[in-house]
Amino acid sequence: MYFCLYMAKALHRIKEVLKEKEKSAYWLAKETDITYGSIHGYITNKTEPTLRNLFRIAAALKVNPRELINS
Repeated sequence: MYFCLYMAKALHRIKEVLKEKEKSAYWLAKETDITYGSIHGYITNKTEPTLRNLFRIAAALKVNPRELINS
């Protein structure tokens, strides 16, 4: 028996854009009315944001939503 281990590629760039904008996860949670737990899950790639939340995050960071998506 063996285990297949791999690094899943993140589907979004929320963590990177937060760093570029010098903003914290706590700030983003307050600005978007998304719970800190959800924001933390997005940043650590444990969960993916809904499309609605992705647009709310983009609006708070003043970026095009496409900038938050990895291609």
